[in-house]
Amino acid sequence: MKATWMKLAAVGLVFPAAAAGEMYLARTAVAGMEPGGYVYTLNNDGQQNGVVVLARGANGALTQVAGSPVPTGGKGIAVPEGGDFDAQGSVKTHGRFLLAVNPGSNSVAVFAIGEGGRLSPAPGSPYPSGGVTPLSVSASGDLVYVANQSHAYAMSSQAPNVTGFRMAADGRLSPIPGSIFEFPAGQGPAQVEFSPKGGVLAVTAGFQTDGRIHAFAVQPDGTLKQGPGSPFATREISGTVGFSWSADGGRLLVSNFRGSAITVFNVDGRTAAIEPLGAAYPNGGGAACWTALSPDGKTVYTGNYVGNSVSAYAVNPDGTLTLLGTTPRRGVMRPDTKDIAVSPDGKYLYTVGPAGRQIAVFEIGADKLPREMDATQSPAMIPSGQWTTTSFAWLLLSWSHF
Repeated sequence: MKATWMKLAAVGLVFPAAAAGEMYLARTAVAGMEPGGYVYTLNNDGQQNGVVVLARGANGALTQVAGSPVPTGGKGIAVPEGGDFDAQGSVKTHGRFLLAVNPGSNSVAVFAIGEGGRLSPAPGSPYPSGGVTPLSVSASGDLVYVANQSHAYAMSSQAPNVTGFRMAADGRLSPIPGSIFEFPAGQGPAQVEFSPKGGVLAVTAGFQTDGRIHAFAVQPDGTLKQGPGSPFATREISGTVGFSWSADGGRLLVSNFRGSAITVFNVDGRTAAIEPLGAAYPNGGGAACWTALSPDGKTVYTGNYVGNSVSAYAVNPDGTLTLLGTTPRRGVMRPDTKDIAVSPDGKYLYTVGPAGRQIAVFEIGADKLPREMDATQSPAMIPSGQWTTTSFAWLLLSWSHF
C-alpha cells in the first residue's frame, strides 16, 4: 500500500493514496491485544450506516470490538434481492481522520481517530457529498474528492459526478467552487483515487458498459483538468471497477471483469496524460473486479467475483505483469468475492464476501500467493449491516498502521 507516516498519541497512522484493497487498519498498544491493530469497515445498513471496527491479531485473525459499529450519521443504500452495485474506496484514513461515505443519504462522514482507534465525529459531520450515491472517497493534503455514482437504485435524475472539497484542520469539509465533473447517465464513477504525490486524480467509470479510465491533473485551486488521452475507452478493456496506483505513481493497474484481467496504464504525473502499456493480463479467475497492491509495490492482487478467488501478479520494474497464480476461497457457493486488502506487513490478505457477511483471511507465502487460513480463523463473520445478494458496499476495507 502507498504510505505516508505520522504519529497521533498512541495511534500510528499511514494513509494510502490508492484504495487498492479498501481496508484500513490503525495500530495501537491496547492492554491484552496482540500487535496487529484495527480494521475499519462499513456495514451499509440501510437505516443507520456504521463503521465496524475489528481488532486484528498478530496471527491475522479479526474480532469485532466493543462499541462497534460506530454510527456515521447517514444511511447505506438499500439493494433489492438479487441486486448488486460496485465500487472501491468507500472508507479511508487520512492523517488522523477517517472518511466514510453514506450512499443512501448522499453524504460523507468524517471522524477524528483517537487513542485505541476510537472514532469521534468531526464538527458538522456528515457533510453533503455533492451528488447522489457516493461510493468512493480519496484524500491528499487538504483535498478530498468524492465519487457520486448516481446508481439506478437511487432513482435520481441527477448526473453522476466527482466533487471536490477542502478539509479543515478539524476535519470539516467545504465544497470547492468549480470542482464538479459530471459523467453521462449510466456512466457513474466506481473509484476515485489520488496518485501517491497527489498531482493526479484517477477515476474509473461506466464499468457496466465500455469501462472508461479518466485521469485529471489537479490544479492549484483544487479543480481538475482532464489529461491527454482521457478518458480512455475500448471494448478490449471493459468492466473497470477497482484499480491501484503503482508505488511510484507512474502507472495505474486497472481491473477488467470482462476477461478477468488487469490492464496497465502509463500516467504522466504533470499533465495526467494516459496511455495503455501493452495488452491486458488475464488470470482465468472469473471476473477480476478489485485490486490491492502489496506494501513493497512488487505484487498486485485481484479479487475475482464470479470465480470466488484471488489472483497474484508480480509487478516488474518495466511496469509489465507476470501472473503468479490464483487461489480459491473455501466453501463459497455463489459469486461473492469483492473488495480485497493486504496487511501493512505484507503477511495477510483479506477479501470481502458481502452476501455471506464475512471476510476471508489469507496468509501470503514466500511465493507471494495467498492461502486461506483454517476454519478457526477464516472467515470472520460480521453480524451487523444489510444482507444484499452479491452487494459490495456493505463492507469496504482499507488499512492504516504504524
